[in-house]
Amino acid sequence: MIINVLIFLAVLSLLIFFHELGHFVAAKAFGIYVKRFSIGMPPRLFGIQLGETDYCVGLPFGGFVMMAGQEDVPLSDEEREREYGKVPEERWFKNKPVWQRMCVLLAGPFMNLFLAILLYGFIGLVGSEVPEWEVEARVGEIEPGSPVEDAPLYRLSTPSSREAREPDAIGWQIGDRILTINGREADNMTDLAIAAILGGEGREQEIVLERTTSMEAPERYLSVLAPRALDETGHARFGVGPYETAIVREVIPDSAAAEAGFQADDIIQAVDGVSVTLSGFIKYIEEVDENADVSIDLLRNDEKLTLKAQPRTIGRLQGLWLDADDPETDPATVFHLTSEVQEETNLRRRDVILEVNGEPVTFMQLRNIQETSPGEPLELKVHRPGVLFGLLEPASTFMTTITPQPVRAIGVALRPRSVLQRVPAIRIVPHAFYQSYLAVERTLLTIAGLARGVVSPKDLGGPVMIFDVTTKAAEAGFGWLVKITAFISVNLFILNLLPLPVLDGGQVVTNGIEAIRGKPLNENILERMQQVGIVMLLMLMLFVTYNDIMRLVQDWLPW
Repeated sequence: MIINVLIFLAVLSLLIFFHELGHFVAAKAFGIYVKRFSIGMPPRLFGIQLGETDYCVGLPFGGFVMMAGQEDVPLSDEEREREYGKVPEERWFKNKPVWQRMCVLLAGPFMNLFLAILLYGFIGLVGSEVPEWEVEARVGEIEPGSPVEDAPLYRLSTPSSREAREPDAIGWQIGDRILTINGREADNMTDLAIAAILGGEGREQEIVLERTTSMEAPERYLSVLAPRALDETGHARFGVGPYETAIVREVIPDSAAAEAGFQADDIIQAVDGVSVTLSGFIKYIEEVDENADVSIDLLRNDEKLTLKAQPRTIGRLQGLWLDADDPETDPATVFHLTSEVQEETNLRRRDVILEVNGEPVTFMQLRNIQETSPGEPLELKVHRPGVLFGLLEPASTFMTTITPQPVRAIGVALRPRSVLQRVPAIRIVPHAFYQSYLAVERTLLTIAGLARGVVSPKDLGGPVMIFDVTTKAAEAGFGWLVKITAFISVNLFILNLLPLPVLDGGQVVTNGIEAIRGKPLNENILERMQQVGIVMLLMLMLFVTYNDIMRLVQDWLPW
């Protein structure tokens, strides 16, 4: 937890430092008197005085550049005299030409954009291990009843318009490659998900697919379809998952796979002639009839092989996903379960399974017990942590029973494919700018989606969400942390340009009005605008913090 907090504070400090550095450098460039350059809010914890400016660190929330004649909170005449009485008036922010003031105001947000460009360029040059779906848009598992399942496909090689003929095929298939979405090249599966969410439910989109079969050359199809809300989240989706290649990580000794000749690093491509992803392979094998043989096509050292195996029956706790920090020594913790399992067993997320049939068990021991006990009820002793430090619900221990369901397995542990994503040095600058452009575009489309009602305000988050996102990104790897920091920096760039009086964008607007009028706005009007802006910003912060709290509460409570 302490490490997570330190990571969050490091990310926050980096974002604030670059933002305030933009204001500071621009102010110094135009000769504006800068009394204090602070990372963090008062009180001042430590710092150093260099020349006329105090460079300091305060509490790790926010930051500011204290300039003569530029006040986020209005000062009285006495306070203004005490702070800047000895500063020549020509060095005051408010006495500088409008264009210089606007440059100082815009320098902060654009410094956040510059930071994003640096971070995208850095991680592109250094490279990072990413899932294969981050570098290609390839169709994985298809949800039953989803829009892609029965979507009409029209061959692009056929000259007549699609309106004048019957579809050439129906439904997307596992392994199809997504080439373009609404005329734009698709780089990865994230592009497809974003297109669905931001496009909104019921809005048709044009997607070009490429399909390859073993007997034919690749064929390109146009698919015109609209995403739908497929679950309780209400988000529009096409109903297709990312493609994950099934790679053998380990072959269990004395298993059906060992007898069939499977080896580590074998790449599984199809079962009984059906193309499968990692999750699709597991599901297919689980549902095979007892004592039935399966034919598995795989790739080993670029050589195609076909192996036959007879899956064996084992027990599996269906609808229940467990986790542990150290599987060999720690008990299993519930991190996800279906509503059906929750209703039958009274289990909830974060419950810890201490004993099975009266014996203490670790995660690995529980896994072995369930595999050797298909159809046999297991009596569990479960510890339930307190909810919100025991205020809403005290910690408790209870007994429950769950039965491993008989499924088939061949005895392999699988892993997905990951690839090293690295950009050549000669292309790093356009790559960094393009990634930043995409982040800006997606942020603006999200704001537009909020205005159109296709994105729910409940999806907005505040500091708690940022903390959660950054810590999860750090757990996923350094590359993910850098990318999410860049994306948050882009969000700050856009947020600070919004025309709220207390934000940089609002002050740019008031300075623009002054340029048009040829004289400053009345100070009383400016003060009232700042007060309104502060209230609006506080309301926004309260709203997103409320969203954060509700997400936390819903994550902990069963109802």
